[in-house]
Amino acid sequence: MTSLTPGKYAEEISNKAFQEGILNGAFALIPSYGAVWAAMKNQKFVKATNWQSRTALVIMPALFTFAYTAEMKLSHQMKQMASDREHVRESTEWAERKHAEQKRQLEKSKESTKQSRSAEEEITLLYRQSVENSGVRVVPKLGMHHRIANFWQENPIKVLACMAAPAVAYIFYGRSGQQHLQLQMKVMHTRVMGQFTVLTMLLTLMGFKHYMDSNGKFITEDDAQQRVFDMQERRKGLLERLQVEKELKNQLNQRMAQAHEEDLAKNKNSTSLLKKAAKREEAALIRTEKLESHAM
Repeated sequence: MTSLTPGKYAEEISNKAFQEGILNGAFALIPSYGAVWAAMKNQKFVKATNWQSRTALVIMPALFTFAYTAEMKLSHQMKQMASDREHVRESTEWAERKHAEQKRQLEKSKESTKQSRSAEEEITLLYRQSVENSGVRVVPKLGMHHRIANFWQENPIKVLACMAAPAVAYIFYGRSGQQHLQLQMKVMHTRVMGQFTVLTMLLTLMGFKHYMDSNGKFITEDDAQQRVFDMQERRKGLLERLQVEKELKNQLNQRMAQAHEEDLAKNKNSTSLLKKAAKREEAALIRTEKLESHAM
């Protein structure tokens, strides 16, 4: 099971955002080109524009769509990555607390029966439960309907745009065949029926998105195991970091204790030297007093 490093993960997110921008830019290029091609049939438009402005009218909407959708995709992926990391951290802490609580309960009850699972297996099971309770639905394999549902949940505006634009265009095309209607009436009919159609689609899309948000997106068994593996790696890194910090703290305490002992030894040596000097001075004074007494 492969695990992406942060650098490779960020690179993959950038590539996905670029691909998303290219795809949406290509889609936007089709209607902009069609609009300019249709406008070329109008002599007023041909006289009012040159080839540079016409090229800009074709390219600029696609470039704007590319930049906007790529930025939105990148922002969404970065928020998703931050959310996943936060979930992994919280799940790790929750699993550790749960395991410690179960361990205390087992110690208090003093059960004599042996546990069938080791501590690591229990923590892995808790991680698995945390993933399943994190708002996802685990399936053996993602089918086409699962992928459509996930895309629908993550990109409701794109789905609405892809469905609403052809629908409104079809409504206008249906009105264009009615020769007895003026252009203003055709536009009015298209607007009224288009609004009703778009609102109906919007309510349907938001209802399905709410359903997906409540029940969770679909992920495969491999994705679930990958999340459990990421939690285990994070826990392992946390334990190693705590062990390193503990060793550094013990080394620091040892250095401080050694320095304290050296200071005490120095103080003891200086005290003994002072005592010896005081004794020598006292002995010299005694000899001096004796010599003075003999001289008298």
